[in-house]
Amino acid sequence: MSCPLRRGATLAALSLSLLLAACGGGTSNKYSGSTLDGQVLMDATAPVTGSYNVCLYAIANGQGNPLNTGVSPPANTGTLLTTSCISTDSQGQFSQALPNFYGPVLVQITGGSYPNRASGTTVALNPLGATNAALQAVAFIGGGGTVNVLVTPLTTIATSMAQAMAGGLSMSNYALAASRVAGEFQLGATQITSAPNSGDPQDLVLRGVEQYLVSGQSVVDDPNAANLLTWNTGALGTLSTDYTSAYNTINSPTQATFVFY
Repeated sequence: MSCPLRRGATLAALSLSLLLAACGGGTSNKYSGSTLDGQVLMDATAPVTGSYNVCLYAIANGQGNPLNTGVSPPANTGTLLTTSCISTDSQGQFSQALPNFYGPVLVQITGGSYPNRASGTTVALNPLGATNAALQAVAFIGGGGTVNVLVTPLTTIATSMAQAMAGGLSMSNYALAASRVAGEFQLGATQITSAPNSGDPQDLVLRGVEQYLVSGQSVVDDPNAANLLTWNTGALGTLSTDYTSAYNTINSPTQATFVFY
């Protein structure tokens, strides 16, 4: 529908910016982008630190950063939103202004290191090319202001789940997947998109992932935790057994039984 100009004194009183807005033109805060603030954690007190290890990809048609697994190492084929990947600081935090983008963004962690509570040592994250299982999360950019995003092994599983749903990586699928992950890991009303506090249920679950990464059985059954982080539905039985053992080992005397489905 066109927006006809009104004649007379009323038109003279209108500013050009208001006229453009009334006609559907000009700029809109809805499409003004946002600043993305994030943190990468392996547990509540284990930040992931590294140089140029946070890559931000546009999501289009349900795909964020699809990997070409026909080559070795697998090649990234997504659209990077920055000239290069950015770094996490000593607290695993990062910040990036994305003023010219509106829509969902895939946050992918391609390297770095963290203090593994189970081993008591600083451990390097497995490189993306080795497992196709980088830490990931999804955020929606647009409307100005600051958008916060948390990246953990649990958001990584949620991203994998969402990718497998009809329509792929969308915010609605990611929200559904995040809720399901909370259920799978017995977190009750805890939101996996909010940062854990030391000793809370989400923190205990994340500690379990760290133990899983260094436990002998899971190392044999699931090298580099690729099946866990990509939520390989063909391996859920073994994942359930191995993760239950890892969780109870690191969180003793707390005991739980996980049956993934």
